Amino acid sequence: MVRWRLTTLALAVSLISGSQVRATPLNPILQVGIWQRFGRDPQDRLEVAAPSGSLLTVNFTDSRGQAHSLRTPQVVIGIVNQALAEPETVQRLVLSSHLSFESAEASARQWQAWGALTEIAQPQEWQVWAKRSAYSPEQFPQFLAYAEARGIPGVRIHREERSTVPLLSWQVDGVSYRATGVQIFSDSGTFRTAVRTYAGSVKVQPNAYGTYTVVNHVPLETYLRGVVPHEIGPGAPPAAIAAQAILARTYALKNRHRFAIDGYELCANTHCQVYRGLSETVPAADRAIAETQGQVLTYQGQLIDAVYFSTSGGITAAFEDVWDGDPRPYLRSIMDGINKEPVDLSDSQAFREFLGRRAGFNEAGISSLFRWQIPLTLEAMGDKIRRSRPYLGMKVPDFQGVAGLEILRRSRSGRVQELQVALNTDRGIHTLTLSKDNIRLAFPDLYSTMFDLQRTPQGYTFLGAGFGHGVGFSQYGSYGLARQGWTTAQILNFYYPGTQLVTLTPELVASR
Repeated sequence: MVRWRLTTLALAVSLISGSQVRATPLNPILQVGIWQRFGRDPQDRLEVAAPSGSLLTVNFTDSRGQAHSLRTPQVVIGIVNQALAEPETVQRLVLSSHLSFESAEASARQWQAWGALTEIAQPQEWQVWAKRSAYSPEQFPQFLAYAEARGIPGVRIHREERSTVPLLSWQVDGVSYRATGVQIFSDSGTFRTAVRTYAGSVKVQPNAYGTYTVVNHVPLETYLRGVVPHEIGPGAPPAAIAAQAILARTYALKNRHRFAIDGYELCANTHCQVYRGLSETVPAADRAIAETQGQVLTYQGQLIDAVYFSTSGGITAAFEDVWDGDPRPYLRSIMDGINKEPVDLSDSQAFREFLGRRAGFNEAGISSLFRWQIPLTLEAMGDKIRRSRPYLGMKVPDFQGVAGLEILRRSRSGRVQELQVALNTDRGIHTLTLSKDNIRLAFPDLYSTMFDLQRTPQGYTFLGAGFGHGVGFSQYGSYGLARQGWTTAQILNFYYPGTQLVTLTPELVASR
């Protein structure tokens, strides 16, 4: 029995190793955007090199439609901006703007219920667009009139004037090449960039914003090696690392549709999961990935939204406390501590008393952001609102400064649902009401929406708790539970009540 376990673990490790990148129906290839706006700066350079003794295969199609394949140990791809024969105007209709994909997806579904065809994009913040292939600019005024008649804020036309088009450019053996896309494979199954090492292959492809995205094609189990240690931390207890591996696997499979507009699946930052390839891999994380190979969380037979965050501040948030859309039964508010009795923190006094508590929580003494304070002057807040104005999804008039803030509504988990901002304008006071995660879109300094306000002579001090959206799994909370002797399954059941830990099937891999 022991011998069988060791053999099975060794096989699992070989499947996730960089030297044996192997895709199977239960270990599918993921498409991860590791450089999402390549070419935004004309000086951008992508260096790709094979390990010593190996070669790259560079495949591309030139402007005449002729396919090419080159063999070289390394290639450096740059950008050449080619002048257009005639300048062009690119227009798109933005229906809404959001800090998170989750709220953008809920908005897209609402517009679809109203009869519109949509697509979700991320030029900077997340946006919902009227589907470009379905509507011409001549139809945009109909959307604007519809939105105005129903009081829907934030619908706007975005216009860009373009006089050049970026082309990929590189040289091999003294010969120059240009293309609008290229795919690179390494004989060894791994490749190096100037920043780090990756498994699989890399493709540079156009995106929806007039630039390119560098996409790493990598099997799921190998991808996890570049995620788990950077999300949970290399010093986490084994049970917490294993829980993170299961969640990262579930999250990746559930969210493969995020960047459909750009032809890839996931990003490599905190808008998805932090992914750093094969650089800085950790043996403890590799063991957890191998030991949990193929394990995912489901609810009623479907992959869950396996969202997670750093620190809850003592109580997790329900899905609807942070994002728009239908509540998830397994993503509800829970006390993240020894006392599991539910509390109602929607009352300001109850919330202030809760902020004063420091003991009896799973994260206490572990996370430095269990409690925090951030002072902001009125001037600084005004600057932040001006910078975020294009993305807030509401009309923000010209203003001289911020007059004051007021919390209008708070959820039972203590998260601010509505924050009113009073602005000084030429016509008097104008108020904005920021909702849920749009509060952090306006004020990105905030670690969470779980805060109270304290007026100061210069502005306000935000007195807060936790780091991140607060929904689902607390990474530092899992440290505390694991140190108390909780198993991986117990930790997952604590943060996602009612879910089932199962082994992947082809049907689950194919689901979204």
